Amino acid sequence: MVTTTNEARNVSVELKGHLGLFHLFFTVMAWNAPLVIVFAAIPIVVGYGNGIGAAGAFIVAGATIGLFALGFTRMTKILPTPGAFYAYITAGLGKKLGLGSGLLTLVGYFAAYSGTFAFGGVVSNQLFHDTLGLPELPWYLWGTILWFIVAILGLLKFSLSATLLSVFLGLEILVIVIYNVSVFTQGGAAGVISADPLIPENWINGSVAMAMLFAIGMFGGFEITALFRSEVRNPSRTVPVATYMVVIVATAMYAVTSWAFVNAAGINDVVAQAAGDPTGTIHSTFLTFGGKLLADISSALVFTSTFAVILAGHNIVARYLFALGADGILPKQLSMVHAKQGSPYRASLAASLACLAVNIAAVLANVDPVAFYAAMLGMTSLVLIVILFICDGAILVYLHRHGRDQFSVFPRMIAPTVAAVGLGICAYLAITNFNALTGGSQALSTALMVFLGVVFLGGILLASMYRRTKPLVYAKIGRQ
Repeated sequence: MVTTTNEARNVSVELKGHLGLFHLFFTVMAWNAPLVIVFAAIPIVVGYGNGIGAAGAFIVAGATIGLFALGFTRMTKILPTPGAFYAYITAGLGKKLGLGSGLLTLVGYFAAYSGTFAFGGVVSNQLFHDTLGLPELPWYLWGTILWFIVAILGLLKFSLSATLLSVFLGLEILVIVIYNVSVFTQGGAAGVISADPLIPENWINGSVAMAMLFAIGMFGGFEITALFRSEVRNPSRTVPVATYMVVIVATAMYAVTSWAFVNAAGINDVVAQAAGDPTGTIHSTFLTFGGKLLADISSALVFTSTFAVILAGHNIVARYLFALGADGILPKQLSMVHAKQGSPYRASLAASLACLAVNIAAVLANVDPVAFYAAMLGMTSLVLIVILFICDGAILVYLHRHGRDQFSVFPRMIAPTVAAVGLGICAYLAITNFNALTGGSQALSTALMVFLGVVFLGGILLASMYRRTKPLVYAKIGRQ
């Protein structure tokens, strides 16, 4: 460790922490923004996906991710390295694909982190102006306030952020549970709960491809349990358990809420209503079955849910920057750890400044905030689905080489192979339907796709160059 006169400038190549199981679980779930998914994604899956069979899409998506997780968690046990996708793809498929995937993953998470400030500005106005009657402000002023708060929290001990995320997420889950219980106890719109949404033949109605594409995208981020490995207590147990908890809870929550929503709006009417006004339709069911109080609380929690996504996203991006800095891919200063706070403060500051620059560019270009958010979130969805598929291949290769004596054939080979089929189909759908993910024109989608391809190929070429010119840096790629 190198020490300067300022103890905050101590340098370390590892982060330290004492996060428990539930702090890690809530941090990962907060990134998923359950209440935002309930209000934004579930109605879209119903209206534009497979209709009343939306619950089935989430069940199948959850099962696919669960199969992936079986191999993923086995790999965490024999590869005790922080870095998540970046480290695991490198270990399984080599340093070139590893660095390309690592840079692509960083861009994917950064896109959601920076783009969500625009959505945060919009929902801030909805809460403080429309609901509370405060003066209306431009979205970027609210976004600046959120940026400042998150930038400060990112410099402090992560346990503080984890505690805030735990509180916000706990409230979100409570509201969702109350809504579901209210719908089921009151019998929905018909007075009797229909089980039709749970019948498999209804899962293949409408556009199954669109339903699966959106559903699988809602599980993005569960793998970051491994990214925080060096900051949790007993990581060999905590990381796998937290991963399974996220997959199981998310699958159950999204499937049950989809089932409740379809019944709340009416089996025969919900598809047309959701297609016409996705958010308005589910909000009306909150009013009908939960009353104005629950509807108002849920509106407020959409704001806190958005803030939680930004905060979680900031911490994820900072740790990817930290990992790439520690390996020498990015400037080494990014791997500096604050002596008192234990935070990757240089990486955190870099993430904040980069995010600010992107949002200033969006404001100067007069980009519509919702369109900006949709485009950035679309990039994240595509990246994470494709990276999941690549990582699944890395898991298969790595466990075949190193796990034959430790694990049975099902989690080592069968589960990842079946998951690869589902993830491969979803990756194909994400690429061929990218404009549906971004919500923009074909030209915009093509430009973003090319940009992501350049990032991925750039990482591969950079690794190839380092192999010849910087062999010591090349040797470190993937936190090796």
